[in-house]
Amino acid sequence: MAYRNGRDQAVASADFAKLAQRILQQRFLRACVYELPLAYLVAVTANANVRRGALSLAYAFVSPRTLAYTAATYVVGVVVLAVHARLYHVTRAAHGSHFPELQRVLRRPTQTAEAVLAYVLLASFLVVVHNGMFGGAASRMWLYPEGHYGPPQLNPGWLASWMLASVVGTGYAVQLIADERLQLRFPAVEQGRVHALKDRLPRGFAHAVRFALSVLVTFWVAYFVFGWGVYQNVCNVLARIFSTSSYGVGSPLFSAGVLFSWLRSSTLTVLTWELAHQLFEVIVTEPTHINELSLDRNLCLVSGLQNTDSPLIQHLAYQELYRLTAFNAEQRAEILGDIDRASGTMWSQVSSLCIGVVNAATGQLQTNAPPAPEKTAAARAASDGRGLAEQGASLRAGGAPMKDILQRNRRAAAAGQGAAAAARTAGPSAAELFGTEAQGLEKYVLTALRDMLLRSALGQRIMSRSQRARSISTFANFQQQVWAIRALMRLVECSIREDKYGVVQGDVGAVLGALFAYLDALEGSVAPLGGRAEGGAQTAGGQAEAMIQVLRNTLYAFTTTFYEYLGALKLPPAQARQLQRFADFQA
Repeated sequence: MAYRNGRDQAVASADFAKLAQRILQQRFLRACVYELPLAYLVAVTANANVRRGALSLAYAFVSPRTLAYTAATYVVGVVVLAVHARLYHVTRAAHGSHFPELQRVLRRPTQTAEAVLAYVLLASFLVVVHNGMFGGAASRMWLYPEGHYGPPQLNPGWLASWMLASVVGTGYAVQLIADERLQLRFPAVEQGRVHALKDRLPRGFAHAVRFALSVLVTFWVAYFVFGWGVYQNVCNVLARIFSTSSYGVGSPLFSAGVLFSWLRSSTLTVLTWELAHQLFEVIVTEPTHINELSLDRNLCLVSGLQNTDSPLIQHLAYQELYRLTAFNAEQRAEILGDIDRASGTMWSQVSSLCIGVVNAATGQLQTNAPPAPEKTAAARAASDGRGLAEQGASLRAGGAPMKDILQRNRRAAAAGQGAAAAARTAGPSAAELFGTEAQGLEKYVLTALRDMLLRSALGQRIMSRSQRARSISTFANFQQQVWAIRALMRLVECSIREDKYGVVQGDVGAVLGALFAYLDALEGSVAPLGGRAEGGAQTAGGQAEAMIQVLRNTLYAFTTTFYEYLGALKLPPAQARQLQRFADFQA
């Protein structure tokens, strides 16, 4: 939500969280408004009958049945928006295990149960509405009265429709959680919401069709095997209430009309959910412009960066910081020039918070990294001797100017690649299969599953061939790291022209040191964590490679900006050697 005259609408507040909550509430209301045309679009799709010609298609736009279906679909869409607002997260857990979907579903059992229950109820409601409007065997009276059909009988088509709706709702809710679709998904800053939603509509429709078709095929097979037994048990329960024990004749599984009706109603149901989900994601991830609502804009921004009570609020603050440093020259210069504060310059506060994000990720990555092979005493002595000799030579060179720093030893790089290859070929230990952070129900279920696999020869073979299965939490705030790194380096780049007081120059070494340390840790982890995206969910290896690219891009941008001044920089020898690689365009 952009404010063209933010100063005129400013309020005397520096509480980023308070302003952010107000913005999020406004966004939810806007999403409810945008949901209305999407619900109408679904209703027109449901009522359109191409086989009857253009006149029937035109009538679908004004049909009373379309308006009634729009009302039902809109209610469902608003409920979906409310469910997403309650279950929404900004942290994403990357796993290298064969059981990431099970881990994510069990991670928050209460919220998983809420999502499943909500979508089952919504699916049942929409299926009843759809069957009531469009006819079919499943739309007849669910309990035939005593008379023409004999004693009261349960309609088998109605029971199967209700069970299919339950399966569709459960499957969609589990998929949302397992694929991390309730997490923030790398939004594009300054992308128009209409343009973003327009790009998502075809994908949402295609996903709805595929999902409904796959669920229907699976349900047909399962109900063919177990359906009659389920139907008998349900009738026995109803017989105790209505004093009857007779059953209906026939099965809806062999009716082409019923199967088509099921496919159509399931597709429309999933499409309603999918459009609401895409709408919520687009509205929530748009740029915030929150700090423009405060008279003390810089203090408001810092309070958001420091907010640890709500990951979403902190995430919005880093998004705001990146937007300002990348696109708002006035605000960027104001941050660099704000030095008259008892808490320190605004640059020092912002940079320390961004460096803290990078250092935390580096420490987490080093903690999760596999132990390096043990060196012999002779090898350790030789390695330490070479390091001390290189460091002494660099220091004697007179403060280690960039042009005299040697590049990284090629044999050390080859040794590092050999260690990475050895770590890649090593299999995961059984004790690390699900990570140490599993608690409660998740720990019990996964431990039982692991023990069951260990008892069988096939399970042992599967586990021995799996990728390294320790849970990696380094990239849980992937996008926040990206914004922190890019905002920090953008401020450093622009300090040549916009830093009137020279507050940035003394911290260049600390900034580069943090980024180089993270880059080294990432490059050492890509091989053992190597993985590719599966089903739209990014793996740890894919995120590591993406983060390496972000770091290299920002460091190359810094090098080209400061190229004429690199020789004057006074850096520790290790940092100078690393920066020389970028200056020679060999990183």
